Parts: sequence; C-alpha cells; structure tokens
Amino acid sequence: MTCRLSIALIACAGLSAQSGLEIESIDRKISPYVLERLTAADRVLFDKLARAPLEAVWSQLESRGFEHCFIHELDALHPDRRLVGRARTMRYLPTRPDLREEIYAKRKQLNYVSAEEAQAGDVLVFDAGGDTRSAVSGEITTVRFLAQGGTGLIVDGALRDVPEIAGMPLQVYQRRGQASSVRPNLMSVDYQVPVRIGNVTVRPGDLLLGERHGVLVIPALLAEEVVDAALSKQGLESFQRKLLLEGRSIYGVYPPDEKTLREYEESRKGAESQ
Repeated sequence: MTCRLSIALIACAGLSAQSGLEIESIDRKISPYVLERLTAADRVLFDKLARAPLEAVWSQLESRGFEHCFIHELDALHPDRRLVGRARTMRYLPTRPDLREEIYAKRKQLNYVSAEEAQAGDVLVFDAGGDTRSAVSGEITTVRFLAQGGTGLIVDGALRDVPEIAGMPLQVYQRRGQASSVRPNLMSVDYQVPVRIGNVTVRPGDLLLGERHGVLVIPALLAEEVVDAALSKQGLESFQRKLLLEGRSIYGVYPPDEKTLREYEESRKGAESQ
C-alpha cells in the first residue's frame, strides 16, 4: 500500500432540480489502507462516521449537553479530506531543565512513544498550548505512526517537515509549520490524559470527526448513539434540499411542518416499493 492513498476518497454526485440548478453532494469513504487494519467493530463505526454530516452529529451532541466539542482554531492541511479516528493524546509544557531530565530518564519523547504504540484508526493529539516556537513531531516518527494504521494528527502548535507529511495519507490540523525541533522550548510531559486543543477538552479514546473548518470531538460512549441519530435524518434533509431546489419556500420545509413530513414519508414509501 503506497503513501499516496487518500484517507477519504471523495466522489461527487449532482443534486439537481427541474430548473437546472445543481448542487454537488459529497460521498465520503474511509481509505482501504485504514479499513484493512481496523477491527470489525471499528470498520462499522468508522464507516458511519465517514458518512455522517458533521453538523448533524454536532446537533446530537449539543442536545445531550456537550456544547464545547468543536475545534476550529487549527488549519487543515488537506481542505477536502475528512478525518475519522480515535484520539491518542499528549501534553507539552515549556521546557524546565530539571523536570525534562527527570521525565526523559523514564521514557522517550512522546512523539516516539505514541507512534510506536498507536493502533489502527488512531489520531495523535498534541496539546502544545498553542506554542509554535518549536515543532512537536516530524516526518520520520509520522512514518512509523502511518505504518501502524494512523489516520491523522491534531497539533495545537507546530509540526516539522510539513511538505513531506502533506504527501502522506493523513489528515493534519495544526497552527503552523516550524523548522525547529521540540527543543529548546517544549518538553512532552503527559501521555493519554485529557488535553486542551483550542477551547475543547479531548479525552483519550474520543472519536474525532474533521472537515476543512474544524474537528468535532465525540465522547466514545456516545459515538454510536449520536452518529446513528445523525444518519437517520439524512433522508429527510435530502428531501428538503430537493424541495428547495424545485423552488419551494423554506417556510414549512425547514424545519419541516406536517405537510412536508407527510410528503417525505410518501416519497420514502414510494422508493421502497420500487
């Protein structure tokens, strides 16, 4: 499997009306490079996440009290590539020589540890507190992470070797690139603990759903529930788009009134009978 495979294979199909107005819809799929390494349960879950509308999943989270779950402070390296994965977290602090020596005497830097211990479908999440004076990781450790079946990097800070990492089948979010290594400004201190990325708390094992405008953080215990609820509304939303493209007023269509809901049910039953 080469490093030119895309994490999200995107095919567009036109949604059109009799007027000739056309809008492209996006069909997203997880790359075979990742799928073949996932467990059977994760294949099902990741496929659902790849297809689910991000904002619909956000609405399901918000209705359950998770109001601070969308990271929008970072830039996507590949604007048209969706991120789906599971968080593996690290926290960095400004360097203090005595503490650095104490920590690194016990274990290697966390970009090495996380790359080596990564599981298929993981996303490495680096909390550097927004510090971009030093990079928390680079090309070589990311190659090891990729070989383990990793799907993405989220860096509240900076990365090295950005052109090389851009050529890998990963989605990457960062504040900016940097030529410097992690020294002399930062040190890795905590692994697999809750971290802060932008204004969102990320726990190890959270599911991450990313688009060009940001990353949605989904608690692992709610992932199946919220993604299934979001997917259940896709048919209705497609029907609403069709009505609007045909020239119907938005009033009564979005949100749907009883007439629109009846029309939708009739169209759905008609499609099932064919």
